[in-house]
Amino acid sequence: MNLLSDWDDLTHGTAVFSAAIPFALALALCWKVPVRWWFAVAALAVVPVAYWLFRLPNFPPLGSDDLAGVVLLAAVANLAFESALGERVKWPLRLVVRSLLFTAIGWSLYPAWLSEDGGATRKILVSGGIGISIALVSVLAGRIPEQKFSIMTPAAFIPPTIALAVLLQTGGSMRFAQVIGALAAGLAAVCLASLIWRKRDPTGSIGALWGMLFVALAWSGWLFAEIRYGLACLLLCAPLAAALVRLIPFLPRTNPFLCQLWDFLAASLVAVPVAAIAAMDYAAEMAEFEGY
Repeated sequence: MNLLSDWDDLTHGTAVFSAAIPFALALALCWKVPVRWWFAVAALAVVPVAYWLFRLPNFPPLGSDDLAGVVLLAAVANLAFESALGERVKWPLRLVVRSLLFTAIGWSLYPAWLSEDGGATRKILVSGGIGISIALVSVLAGRIPEQKFSIMTPAAFIPPTIALAVLLQTGGSMRFAQVIGALAAGLAAVCLASLIWRKRDPTGSIGALWGMLFVALAWSGWLFAEIRYGLACLLLCAPLAAALVRLIPFLPRTNPFLCQLWDFLAASLVAVPVAAIAAMDYAAEMAEFEGY
């Protein structure tokens, strides 16, 4: 009974703000919002937990507490602008604009202690790495279906998102883990909505949003916590596995549910072992610490 009556941030907060509310909110919004704006629905799913944990972000941002809100607002603003312009915005321009946008955010949020250790050169390299990596992953993840390598369904992004939450949690960043967990819940709601109303995102914006938030929060785990960045980089292979599974000729691809199932299972082949390694390493460290 104590589990039901005594509020605990990790147990109840995660269940409510990182799972139940984001999922229900996104599913309800998908009922009325046009499918081309479902990326905004996935973004709104992150708002309850981001506000609960960090409140409203400061402008200009002052530190790690402002990261989730600033990145979320920047991602939505960028995708809304591109959506309004439509086909006039080609992928090279998207890559450049996103690189500059997130490089500026990385520069403004760069930790003072890291700047003191590495100087201006390291700050330029890290900030540029943040901007370019976010832009590159978001452009690749958001490729439209008519292009040579068609986008996967949002189900392909759920396993690596959950695995990143595990990496952030075991790296000492519970709050960022809860934020990325809310994104996973929003993606799950979008997947269910696409099955219920038989619709699919024609723009690739959901994949682009995922790429922006996923990479930004992975970087935050390195900048502000002790995330295993090698494992985080490996998670980017999960959507690639979902893309490669499309090359298997005998898998039926006409059923929308099966399309999502193949993408989810293929991505899980990478994400599950990564999360398991992180969890086992963390358990071993805790056992050693307790023994000490």
